[in-house]
Amino acid sequence: MEQLKDYNIDLNSDSLENVKKIKDNIDNFVSQEYVKDLSITFSSLLDIPSNIIDKKIKQIIYDNFDYKDEDPRFKINYSWLSSLKYFFLFFILIIFKKKNKLINNKKKKIDIVLDNVEKHYVLEKFKKTLSNFNSSLIIHKKPLPEKISFNKETIYCYIHSFLFSNEILIGKTVSFLKILVKLLCLSKKRKINLIKIYFIFFYSSLKYYRIFNFYKSNLLIHDRIYHSCPLRNYIFKKTGGIKVFCLQSHLAEGTISVFNDIDTLVTFGRETDTKTKLELLGGNINDIVSCGSIRMEHALSNLQKIDEINQIDILLIGINLANWVGTSKKIMEIYYQHLHWISRICKKYPNLKILIKHHPNYKFDRKEHEILKATNIQTIINPQKGFNSYHFLLKSKLVLSFGSTMILEGLGLGKNCYYLDPDAKNSTFFNYLEYLNKKRVKSFEQLEVLVQKFAANNELILKEDNENISLTHMNASQNLYKLLSKYNNENKDSE
Repeated sequence: MEQLKDYNIDLNSDSLENVKKIKDNIDNFVSQEYVKDLSITFSSLLDIPSNIIDKKIKQIIYDNFDYKDEDPRFKINYSWLSSLKYFFLFFILIIFKKKNKLINNKKKKIDIVLDNVEKHYVLEKFKKTLSNFNSSLIIHKKPLPEKISFNKETIYCYIHSFLFSNEILIGKTVSFLKILVKLLCLSKKRKINLIKIYFIFFYSSLKYYRIFNFYKSNLLIHDRIYHSCPLRNYIFKKTGGIKVFCLQSHLAEGTISVFNDIDTLVTFGRETDTKTKLELLGGNINDIVSCGSIRMEHALSNLQKIDEINQIDILLIGINLANWVGTSKKIMEIYYQHLHWISRICKKYPNLKILIKHHPNYKFDRKEHEILKATNIQTIINPQKGFNSYHFLLKSKLVLSFGSTMILEGLGLGKNCYYLDPDAKNSTFFNYLEYLNKKRVKSFEQLEVLVQKFAANNELILKEDNENISLTHMNASQNLYKLLSKYNNENKDSE
């Protein structure tokens, strides 16, 4: 068997096929006897099934694949300095522990938990839904400069605080120290940074044990498919939780869709292709429902200044140049080809107003600059205060993108929205998502037909039922609340 740390992808191969090969290599690694033995040992010590541990280990290893390296590969090589660092961190958590101190020996009952809050906008997005509940627990990964009170009782929990309060470690010091020494030796023997991999798993276990030993709720929600966590889901339910909901916030692009573990997936529309693709990439999904886009509902809550934006003929929505750029050479070729298409359209139809709305994280791209420099295409990265990308979408006749989720949301608005997919080669974004086939523009000639129809001749969109792709954003938060509320009362009488 090839060593995982020595595996690298063939950049001349298909984009999604490379992602699948990475997934298969991780599956093979975790199936090895010594890895399974580690999972079984940790299973007995932390009271977590070994299959749950295997899922989390797969996620951790996948997160250590560096797509942006010149030679994309796993960054898990053994390092004595790194091993020493994680040995010390492991040791501290094992030795310095104490019992949880519950108020009146009872857990705090909370109506709903919102997990993985990274920034303030996540609070804003969920505000309308959470305000329907009497109490909520907000678990945030970073200190928040501003906090929102959603209801009668809103509790904020910084996930890295009070980590030493954890009863699961009591009475197991010697056993944990033995496996720690074993990890140190195996790391050196296998030339893989196993001690780091298992520390991340161990740390994650302690975080969620500590939180859910203090707080009890029937419901937990989070956004972004790649924020799914089998450990959190298991520990939440083990300690009394009923349902975990993961809200779709992005297209099921391959590199962010591997080894996801989802209880209930809440999609924009009624399609099931997203579930199929996630499962093909090693994911597990128990249920799927839909509610529309709460992100767009929040973004379009204030339309007072919308008339200040002049009508746009063609809007091109940019995307993050994230991990997908390292999946193949071809995908970057077609990425720049779609910009060449826009440049050609601009030169052929000089009277059309064409705007590129880049993602706020966009950094200067010299190649893009060269492609567009001889055109009159306007570029916006951070619009003036009070405006966002959805406002520009509303004011556009034809909306295009290489891979933005806003195309899905725009279709829910009834807008003329399409993906530019030169030669149908954008496999990591679109393969297995059959519901988007009619929205993929695969040639320049096909694009020109759309430009003439919607931008030049001002034709309205034909009446289409796009609810399979995205429900309307109107009342999306209320739709989500209705999905959640039926579970909130489950077993309420027995409490």
